[in-house]
Amino acid sequence: MSRARHLPALPAAVFALALAASAALAVRPATAAAAATLQGLLWVAVVAALAVAAARATADRAAWALFASGTAVLVLARLALYAAAGSPLVDPVVLERHGPLVLATLLGYPLFYAAQVALLRRRLHRVRSPWLDGALAVLLLAAACSALFLHPLQRATGMGAATIAAAVARPSMDVLMAVYALTTCSLLGWRPDRRLPLVAAAFTVLTAADVTDLLRLAGAAGPAAAGVAGPVAVAVDVARLCAGALLVLAARQSAPRLPRRHAEGWPVLLAPVGVLLGSVALLLVDRWSRLPDAAVVLTFAAVGGVTVKVALAFDELIRLLGSARQAVTDDLTGLANRRALFQRLAGTAAGGRDTGLLLVDLNRFKEVNDTLGHHRGDDLLRAVAVRLTGCLPQEALLTRLGGDEFAVVLPGAGTAAGHRVAEDVLTALAEPFTVGGLAVHVGASVGVAATGAARQVAGPLPGGDAELLRQADAAMYVAKRAGGGVAVYDEAVDRAARDRLALLDDLRAGIAAGQLVLHYQPQVDLRTGGVVGMEALVRWQHPQHGLLAPAAFLDLAEERGLMTSVTAEVLRQAVAEAVRWREAGRPLRVAVNLATSCLLDAALPSRVRDVVAAAGLDPRALVLEITETTLMSDPERSRRTVAGLLDTGAGVSIDDYGTGYSSLAYLRDLPAVELKLDRTFTARAARDGRSAAIVAGTADLAHSLGMRLLAEGVEDAATLHRLGELGVDETQGYHHARPMPGGQVLGWLEQRGSTVRGGRRPPAPVR
Repeated sequence: MSRARHLPALPAAVFALALAASAALAVRPATAAAAATLQGLLWVAVVAALAVAAARATADRAAWALFASGTAVLVLARLALYAAAGSPLVDPVVLERHGPLVLATLLGYPLFYAAQVALLRRRLHRVRSPWLDGALAVLLLAAACSALFLHPLQRATGMGAATIAAAVARPSMDVLMAVYALTTCSLLGWRPDRRLPLVAAAFTVLTAADVTDLLRLAGAAGPAAAGVAGPVAVAVDVARLCAGALLVLAARQSAPRLPRRHAEGWPVLLAPVGVLLGSVALLLVDRWSRLPDAAVVLTFAAVGGVTVKVALAFDELIRLLGSARQAVTDDLTGLANRRALFQRLAGTAAGGRDTGLLLVDLNRFKEVNDTLGHHRGDDLLRAVAVRLTGCLPQEALLTRLGGDEFAVVLPGAGTAAGHRVAEDVLTALAEPFTVGGLAVHVGASVGVAATGAARQVAGPLPGGDAELLRQADAAMYVAKRAGGGVAVYDEAVDRAARDRLALLDDLRAGIAAGQLVLHYQPQVDLRTGGVVGMEALVRWQHPQHGLLAPAAFLDLAEERGLMTSVTAEVLRQAVAEAVRWREAGRPLRVAVNLATSCLLDAALPSRVRDVVAAAGLDPRALVLEITETTLMSDPERSRRTVAGLLDTGAGVSIDDYGTGYSSLAYLRDLPAVELKLDRTFTARAARDGRSAAIVAGTADLAHSLGMRLLAEGVEDAATLHRLGELGVDETQGYHHARPMPGGQVLGWLEQRGSTVRGGRRPPAPVR
């Protein structure tokens, strides 16, 4: 059986036994001693149950230990009073005779109060002056009790003022505990934590019991004579045990996992407002019916305490206002921050108004930071904030999102109005800034979006807030890629960008899944007509989009850092295919293209060496094609990588020759084995004399440097014949064959009926 079904068992037993014991005490006074013993045992059971619950508690253990300790103090003091009186029926004579024991019964209340404070502090952030709230309540209760019970009890019982104060203090403390528990429930909510209403109920029942007992002592509710227990005394005993049982039931409840909250709203003011109203009521009573002097003094003390509490609350309000302002303010510029941006967007959306949003990014801010230092960069940002503030409409909200990014909220504006404001922003930022005595020019890229488009994509706010900012950010990057200026969000452009991102994720997974495949295009020796090599051209067999050409994904791979993985897969497949050709009697070389990022990878030569060695291929059968543009990206690192590639034994081909700007310098410094003439010269060689002259001159240059010249893009027989006349060594193009899968190469060679000769070896490169 689950623990939850056992929770009410002990409290129910306490209720039943309390009724039985109290009934026995009322019906048969002769059994009073036995009934008192039974009550004592029940109270010991309550204390033990609280102690066990505190020991087993996973949360708020200290609070329940304090509850158990406070209950134990009350029980021990009460039992000691019963033992000293010789009866569980306490009358004014007993109280007057055993005053110290009466005072001892009050020692448990500080522990109860500390337990409630512990529960409240664990649930709330920054609980201010809970002890002051308690002191205010004590003062008011003391004043009220002095006004209501002091004179009546003296007249009815003849007890001294000290004894009456001790007797009155207990119900006063009960009221304080009940009010504090109810306040805690109102602060934290009634449903989230079922233990709190049970604690409030326990002290409410105890308050009713002790107030009733006080009235009994005054003779207003049943007999007070020793030895006789009337129905009022029975009800008091039952109620006290029921209060203990409620505490046990609360302690045995599981603690919910709730986040800590901030104390806010009217419950925070419940204690001081209640004390103030009660004090005013007592002072009004004093005008018509003279109250005891002690009651008046205590009332004024309570009012003074309320004044202190209000002063503390005002100080807290000032602090909260300052914290709230800091929460929505950028520390560097004093502008609103990202939090304020979303608050304004939510506010305008709640009012049903369309809203324009500009995202402004400074173009050359990094140069200022790197050149003049970060402190000058901060000065520039502050100056930009001032200038932007001066050029924006009055209803606009200018915010700094971070770094050199600013955002402008334009209530009631669409994209057209946003574009006009964006142009004003660019005009304002076009003037130079004076930073550190220097004139600094910074431009900006501005993206414009409006909530109408955001709602179409993301639906209603609040999701539209983030979508609107994303759209403005996408437009800003379009402007930045264009070199600056203004760009309005375009859904088609954005969709294409998101499609590229989706394609990037697919590519990353596709590489791992082996979806990259190679097609090969033959390279033919013009002198012999024999096929001497194959260029490996990568394709992507996409599961949804089919076979994709390199143009669809290679730029994306290079941009996103995946080209190293792509090249590794191409090398592995190409080398393995070349080995199969050789084993089939076709010793063809294989050419693989290298991207810019590959030449900047110092580990590339070792990877090439490992791949060739693992496959068992002669490294001279591998040609690595690089472009002049690739070499120009970082000449020093590229040269070191190319030197390492040559050390592996592989050949290097300069691809797209003639389209770069430093061809002769690279030819001088790189001992390549091949020049690959770009198709722009090949296609016109048969009909354009200048192009033919360039081809012939390039052939002479290549041969003089010990290289072969390969012309790509050969589409017809006339071009092929003319290239042979101009001194070209090898050709490649659709005239020979389109790129084909590796599995078709051997069949194509057989069908072509060609004999593969090793091809003419070029002379040794000139060093």
